[in-house]
Amino acid sequence: MLAVFDLDGTLLDGDSTALWLWDRVRRSPLRALATLAILPVAVPMVALPRTRRAGASILLWIATAGLREQALRQSCARFGETFHAGGGALAWRPGGLATLNEHLRRGDRVIVVTAAPAILAEALIGPLNRPIEVLGTSLKRRGGGWVADIHCRNQRKCQALAEAGHGARWTYAYTDSLDDLPLLRGAERPVIVKGGKAAERRLFKAGLANGRAAAW
Repeated sequence: MLAVFDLDGTLLDGDSTALWLWDRVRRSPLRALATLAILPVAVPMVALPRTRRAGASILLWIATAGLREQALRQSCARFGETFHAGGGALAWRPGGLATLNEHLRRGDRVIVVTAAPAILAEALIGPLNRPIEVLGTSLKRRGGGWVADIHCRNQRKCQALAEAGHGARWTYAYTDSLDDLPLLRGAERPVIVKGGKAAERRLFKAGLANGRAAAW
C-alpha cells in the first residue's frame, strides 16, 4: 500500500519554509531590511494561489542571494540539524509522526510530497533514517539567488507522484489543507488532519464521501 503525506501542518506543526527563510533573514541586517520592504507586496501574493509561486520566489531570492548550490544545501542541512536537536519553533505533530511510523511498521510505502523546497524537506525527513521518499518544489538559480522552479502544490503534487512512478492512485493521503484536494481525490482513504464537524463538512462538500477527519 502507498501512503502519501503532506509535510507542513500535517507532519510538522509549522511552516518549514517560512521558518528556514526567517532563520536566514534574521542573521543579516541587509536581508532583513529587504524583506521588510517587500513584505507588503509579497505577502498578498503568497496568499493567492495564482501568484503564490512568484511571491514565495521573491522572499526566497532575498534569503538566498549569493548562495551557490553547496551553500544552499548546507543551510538546509543546518536548519534540519537544529530542528532535530529540538531547537527553533518547528516541531513534529505527534499524531502525524505516529501515523507515519505505523505505516512503515506495516510495510507500506511512504512518500512525503510537499510545496516546501525538496532540499529542505529532505534535510528534515532524512535524519529519521526511515525509507521515506520525498518530493517537493524544485529550485533554480536566478540572478545570484534561488527561486521556485516547479512549485509542488495542488495538482502538481499528483503530477510529481506520477512522474516518480507511483501512478494516479494511492491508498492513503494525509493533508491539513483542501489546497491538496487533487491529492485527496487520488486516494482510496483520504484524511484531512483537522478534526471536528467543520472538517467533515468540508470533506463532504468536496465530494470525498470516503474521506475522514482526524484530530492531530
